[in-house]
Amino acid sequence: MDVDLHAVLDRAGQADRLGRKIAYALQLVDRVLTDLGEHAVAISFNGGKDCTALLHLYAALLLARHTNIPLPTPQDLTTEDPDPLDRRTPSPCPEVPIDGPPTTPPPISFNPVDVLTSIPQASSSSTASQKLSFQTKAKNSGEHRATHHIPSADRSHSLPYDPIRSIYITSPNPFPQLETFVLDCTERYGMDLYRFGGGMKGALCSYLDCQGGKGVKGVLMGTRKGDPNGDVAELAPTDPSWPSILRIHPLLHWSYADIWDFLLELKVPYCELYDQGYTSLGSKHNTLPNPLLEVDRGWEPAWKRGYNIPISPSPFSRPQTSWSRLTLFHGALGHVLNVPIEEQIHVQNQ
Repeated sequence: MDVDLHAVLDRAGQADRLGRKIAYALQLVDRVLTDLGEHAVAISFNGGKDCTALLHLYAALLLARHTNIPLPTPQDLTTEDPDPLDRRTPSPCPEVPIDGPPTTPPPISFNPVDVLTSIPQASSSSTASQKLSFQTKAKNSGEHRATHHIPSADRSHSLPYDPIRSIYITSPNPFPQLETFVLDCTERYGMDLYRFGGGMKGALCSYLDCQGGKGVKGVLMGTRKGDPNGDVAELAPTDPSWPSILRIHPLLHWSYADIWDFLLELKVPYCELYDQGYTSLGSKHNTLPNPLLEVDRGWEPAWKRGYNIPISPSPFSRPQTSWSRLTLFHGALGHVLNVPIEEQIHVQNQ
């Protein structure tokens, strides 16, 4: 299945909530590419919905850069949507704003090079020791051996940009459908993808040390506010104990609804498991369909019940990932049927 990357650029020109967020993300990544260079930026891709949206957006940006298409400018941030629930294109479910009216991140005012050079540099001896430790573990366990995947020659020649530098760090025992989807994306978007198993830190170190990650200074990630590791800046250097890279989070201010609006409206292919009741994808041994999506005939797709949270006075605030909280409060509040599982509810103490 081919994809329409021009549609992303067209959608970014619309002055609604989603259009502004797309335009801002494009501008943010474009600035990073200008300062660091395209060859110095890779994308972390595992087939999930967030990084699928990011990959599609990134490919659209590369198309624009290599075909001299001007990027849309984020619309006037003081202009409010006429109605926060209004959509230029109907959404499968209306989004209920749980954090107040739609907002757009502030204008870009950073220098990625300055952020990158501000990363505390470990001593050469400690860096060498750290790298040796990672490599020894990888050699002993075989976890961090890379599998390299590239698009076909015909596909590579049909794209205006160079293959997208990519790292895929798998979960233990990943779903076969997810693995297939990732490989399909390698061909569809023209990815130069290195696949690693094992822990993230060791895999990242192995990637940066191999030919595929040579010269990479920044990694695009699909992290959003409310994710377990979502309390970060748009540009965030790694901790001193990690390999030194710049983490880039273009979708940080996107909501669950924004992701699904983007994927569905722009007809972006996504992993089929999201149509089978799954709202989060990990290991097949410990990941189950969302119980709130179960219906008599089977399972509803992840996007269908991903928006509706009561907006009358209630104890709910920003969704958080917490199965225990969801189980507890779904039992106590049985009338709450449409709670997004991946962005589970968080109850404030009142």
